[in-house]
Amino acid sequence: MTTLRLPKPFTPAELDRLFATVDRDDVRAAMVLLHETGLRIAEACSISSDEAQTWKAPPWWCRRRVCRRHAASVRVIGKGDRERAVPLSREAVRASRVLLAATSNGQLMPWTDRGVRYLFKEVGDRAGVHHHPHRWRHTFATELVEGGVPIEIVADILGHSSSEITKLYWQASQRSKVAALSRRRR
Repeated sequence: MTTLRLPKPFTPAELDRLFATVDRDDVRAAMVLLHETGLRIAEACSISSDEAQTWKAPPWWCRRRVCRRHAASVRVIGKGDRERAVPLSREAVRASRVLLAATSNGQLMPWTDRGVRYLFKEVGDRAGVHHHPHRWRHTFATELVEGGVPIEIVADILGHSSSEITKLYWQASQRSKVAALSRRRR
């Protein structure tokens, strides 16, 4: 029997330190893109620049962070060759524009998978934070769970084969534990 480790999302203080430390717009944009979409790094690196150029941000008059009527999405092939649609927020579309301006390799990300890991490690070392690209995915999922999004929907957005895996984010969420304790009968 294998035991699954609980995901380790960034804390708000760690996010502040990371964004305060990063000094390159393209690296900041990559961090924002991963934070806003929950993509795995290999999925983000596989998106073509042609596809990313078609992404449109919702119009200025749409006040929601992610507007359902005008929402853009990207189709990615994840683990196990499972295809899924990932919704894109305004911030993700803006970050893609910065990345497109920095790339010349035909891909959205101007680096390889290893290059992103190296850049993120440098930023994390300067900020004093263990910075691994997959922690952005953990943070994204934890924020959805803490925001009250049903586990099944989070599992679908993340491309998990089972909602049991996604339940780890709820288990790891300290806010969810505190909220559960406050609802307890006295």
